[in-house]
Amino acid sequence: MDIRTLQLFLETCEYKNISKAAKNLYISQQGLSKAISKLEEEFDAPLFKRTSNGIETTEYGEILRVYGSGIIEQYNLIIHQIRISKNSNKETLSVGYAEGIFFMLPKNFLSNFMSSHPNVNVIFKKYPDLKCEQALLSGEVDICICTAPYNEKELKSLLYCKAEIFAVVSNIHPLSACETISLNDLKNERVIALSEDTKHYGPFTDKLKSYGVIPKIFINPAEINIQSDLCSANMAVGFFSGNREHMPANVTLKSIRDLDVYSNFHLLTLNSKEITRSMDDLTDSIQESIENINTGDTKNTWTERYL
Repeated sequence: MDIRTLQLFLETCEYKNISKAAKNLYISQQGLSKAISKLEEEFDAPLFKRTSNGIETTEYGEILRVYGSGIIEQYNLIIHQIRISKNSNKETLSVGYAEGIFFMLPKNFLSNFMSSHPNVNVIFKKYPDLKCEQALLSGEVDICICTAPYNEKELKSLLYCKAEIFAVVSNIHPLSACETISLNDLKNERVIALSEDTKHYGPFTDKLKSYGVIPKIFINPAEINIQSDLCSANMAVGFFSGNREHMPANVTLKSIRDLDVYSNFHLLTLNSKEITRSMDDLTDSIQESIENINTGDTKNTWTERYL
């Protein structure tokens, strides 16, 4: 499997229609169908199935879509880093981020931001949740996106975001038919929660336990695909806060009526740091992307710009 073929597959997933995807990709419909057939031969599994509205991924195609999106994102970052090395005289903005933070944003956020700022060498560095803030304090990065709380004596927040945490259930789980659910509904479920090496572990886990909900599986934010696999197979119930496009199509996000704990993060820099134009642009882009998560009459994310 090569990168181009994977890109063709992901574009087809997005459009759910061979002819529309082919037109957008400037490729013949026959050429696109052939590329998908080669993938199916390589994986020895059908990736799409026909529906009355077009096509949709099979369970095998959904696995490829979830993991393949990450591969393309990493590929784009590699290309960008190579370009940085070729243009070392440009302004550099080093951005640290906690694992899992970018699930709040569209999948193509990083590549879009870098493409729209060709005169800035944007370097993104991923850190474990508890170490992201330290990277900023030590001078490894200029700015960081990390979960709350933070060291207010040495750091200042450019942007604050609060987001609702949803339950993740399989489309065939009985709870998927409910408009909203209660934590009491999860007492007898195999529940997945974040591990203790995250800032959200204490408040969130304590809230679950107060309702008699005892997590059985613990993951860190970088292991969200494990949760996706288990929830898709109706083998567990998980939790998610962020952009729905990062979740597989065969799960449902359910609002939890009695959960008053939220996912909180800040865009931070040093108190002594001067705010540059590229920092301002990044802040604006993140805020706009998060606000766009809110759809219809439902507002489940909130942002506040400080500087």
